[in-house]
Amino acid sequence: MKQSPTLLITRGCTPLGLALAQAAAGHYRIAIASDDTHTGNALCRRLHEDGHEALFIETIAGEVRDIQRAVNRVLSRWQQLDVVVNLPGNMLVGPFEAAQTQQWQTLASQQLMQVVNSSQSALTAMKKQGYGSIINVVPDCGLLPGPLTSASSATYAAIIALTESLNSELANSPVNAWAVALPLYQEQAEQLDATDPLSQARFKRKTRDSLNTAASLSGDILAMLKTPEATALHTPCASTRAQWRLKRWFTKRWDKKMQQRGRRYRRKGTAESS
Repeated sequence: MKQSPTLLITRGCTPLGLALAQAAAGHYRIAIASDDTHTGNALCRRLHEDGHEALFIETIAGEVRDIQRAVNRVLSRWQQLDVVVNLPGNMLVGPFEAAQTQQWQTLASQQLMQVVNSSQSALTAMKKQGYGSIINVVPDCGLLPGPLTSASSATYAAIIALTESLNSELANSPVNAWAVALPLYQEQAEQLDATDPLSQARFKRKTRDSLNTAASLSGDILAMLKTPEATALHTPCASTRAQWRLKRWFTKRWDKKMQQRGRRYRRKGTAESS
């Protein structure tokens, strides 16, 4: 009997991680890597009750030994690692001058380096077995930087660049690497860090008003795995693609749009703080 492929989800206890695990359970054996032991173990119990194979691995974001241990656990349990999906952590929002050095360093160590460490560990294992896919998921501010997202935009842009570079290195390899840029989604309100209450409220409203959900975006990720993109960067949502085209082909219009948004944010922020 042919075994189902395996899927390791880092930050698997985030809203998007939970939705992805549940959507993928009928097609993959699921490994959840997270520091949330309560949620992770509860998810695995539900998947087991539904007849699916699942494994929870406690990890701390950014810890290279933890992610290597997660990869080793999957290989020890199932003898193969087919797909790794690296999900983003909390998004930092707020005026550029209000973001503290420690917040920038946290994004670098817990998000950028998490992807670096996970991709390196997975790539080593996948090259040995002769196949595999690495999927790095980021909010689309990494592709479409706008006001009040400077630290997050810089971090996620670096992850996109890393993935595109890795994809080119793997041109003659059976291992693939893709970046997926996703818009804000409703459940993402739980994953916002803000420099100030006004920015927190503004972006919570954006997530609440979004038409996207963790369930719909997890379906987009799974669909991409079934029919891999020819390019390293995948933008499954029409709204992201439309803005990306505007930014690439009508740069002046894009810049004007972002500047108008920035002036509006600053004006409201000044008025409400005075």
